[in-house]
Amino acid sequence: MMNKNNNNKKQKVKKKLPYSTRKKIYGFMFILPWFLGFLLFFAVPFGESIQYSFEKLESTPKGFASSFIGLKNYNYALFKDTDFIIQCVNSLKDLIRIPLIIVYSLCFALLLKGKFAGRGLMRAIAFLPVIIGSGVLMQILREDVFSQGIKGSSNSIYLFTSGGLNSLFLSMGLNQGILNFINQIINVIFDLTWLSGVQILLFLSGLHNIPDYVYEASSLEGARVFEQFFKITLPMLTPMILLNIIFSIIDMFSDYGNRIIQMIYSMAFEQVRLGYSSALAMLYFIMVSVVLIIVFLLLNRYIVKQDN
Repeated sequence: MMNKNNNNKKQKVKKKLPYSTRKKIYGFMFILPWFLGFLLFFAVPFGESIQYSFEKLESTPKGFASSFIGLKNYNYALFKDTDFIIQCVNSLKDLIRIPLIIVYSLCFALLLKGKFAGRGLMRAIAFLPVIIGSGVLMQILREDVFSQGIKGSSNSIYLFTSGGLNSLFLSMGLNQGILNFINQIINVIFDLTWLSGVQILLFLSGLHNIPDYVYEASSLEGARVFEQFFKITLPMLTPMILLNIIFSIIDMFSDYGNRIIQMIYSMAFEQVRLGYSSALAMLYFIMVSVVLIIVFLLLNRYIVKQDN
């Protein structure tokens, strides 16, 4: 009887799914809510936007009347509307900020990984901008509330620019050149902090996934801190670096302050050119997709994959 029970237990153990298969299932479970949300809320509007991009929509007393015009909207956007091309080029130039965001968030994550008093509070503060200021809300706060000061007060209070510190620096006797340099640094630090909340948490999760015994073994071999960083930490973080780069690109292109998004919004709701606005949105979507594919193909070869 004992042998039969042992054999049954062994068979049950053998029937368990491999760890790699279970990880794939967990991954699909994590993206399932997003996939369902896309099907329920985004698939139909996305399909209608594609349809409208080939049509001319006119407002009538009975509603909108559509007429098929083929590729005229796309032709006008690519070969006649110079403003759209200029804004696309300017958006691509903003990608220069991506490496700075990645380096800043990685350094911040390395600081937050250490054990110190108030570490949990600091992690919450690092992610706070993502919670309270995303998309339209961020733009309203930045342009209409904080950057212009609190209305009704005798002195403007600036939270998102360095303008509120000008009087303090001038009273210290600093000349205008040093003052401008300090202002630029303050503004850059704020922008990086505001854009790096998600990236910092992703890097933190990647850092905690690196086993401690790897560092212990390297220390026994005489590896220094910098050698551990460049030969252990950085290579094992390459999957998270790629993820953060992809996320940062999408976040930058989808920011409400992006001029192309504002242009698309203006065409649709101010000039009521819904067909042309849909064509601009489709072209912008294609441009962003091409950029993401190129970045992924260029960086994927450098990803260090860990065997489980």
